Amino acid sequence: MDAIADFLSTPWALACAVGLGGIWGSFFNVVIARVPRGESIVRPPSRCMSCQAPVRAWDNIPVLSYLLLRGRCRRCGAHISVRYPLVEILTAAIAAGIYWKFVGADASGPVAIRLGRFAVYFTFASVLIVLGFIDLDTKRLPDAITLPGIVILFFATFAAHDAPWTERLIGVAAGYLFVRLIADFYYYVLKREGMGLGDGKLLALMGAVLGWKSLPVVVFVASVVGTAVSIPILLATRDRAAAKSLRHVEVPFGPFLAVGALVYLFVGDQILALVIPAG
Repeated sequence: MDAIADFLSTPWALACAVGLGGIWGSFFNVVIARVPRGESIVRPPSRCMSCQAPVRAWDNIPVLSYLLLRGRCRRCGAHISVRYPLVEILTAAIAAGIYWKFVGADASGPVAIRLGRFAVYFTFASVLIVLGFIDLDTKRLPDAITLPGIVILFFATFAAHDAPWTERLIGVAAGYLFVRLIADFYYYVLKREGMGLGDGKLLALMGAVLGWKSLPVVVFVASVVGTAVSIPILLATRDRAAAKSLRHVEVPFGPFLAVGALVYLFVGDQILALVIPAG
């Protein structure tokens, strides 16, 4: 066990986490593309979206293959979206961050718990990445991911030994009800659509892992980042009518909630310490 603990503190172990993240990121691209269309994520194997040619193993190496192929299909020359290497890089970077915080040399606790935290929080972050990019593409957060994710991650998070299960159970209910109340207010009072209930299920999933105390921080960060990103994009369209009336602009909120959850995952303790001083 001491040998394992020593290895986990080495740069080689961190490199393994980065490689694992890149490989999973490649798979997540498949999930992001196929789940909204109701297709299997297993069959058929990866293929070009233009000519349907199977993607060979040597053309499916995360990031490297995209660079060597110059972002084009080897067979038909069709452009490959830059989203593919972006998801791979993002997943690898987040895997490295989670490893460094929860498993690396500065992490505390027995080896089994540290590895459990990495498994749980990397799975959680992976779900956020997939849902965030699906929401960007389709403005939908599929129940096929959010609903099983709430249940599976709630029980899996027992392995992390962090937020108590009662706080996480309250987080599930509070996350969904918060968005449901907003959605119902818009629908019944303002007679138009506000936040989608998919956002509520996503927030419930976050509460299932991080606990109810995370939710105000997640929503605040998501709102700030969402405003900072959305307004410049809106103004850049030079659509004066839309620029004067933000309420008629449909912006997916899932990606910003995902950013808020990741911020809390990494620095949530420090944020809460500032807001709620000890003693």
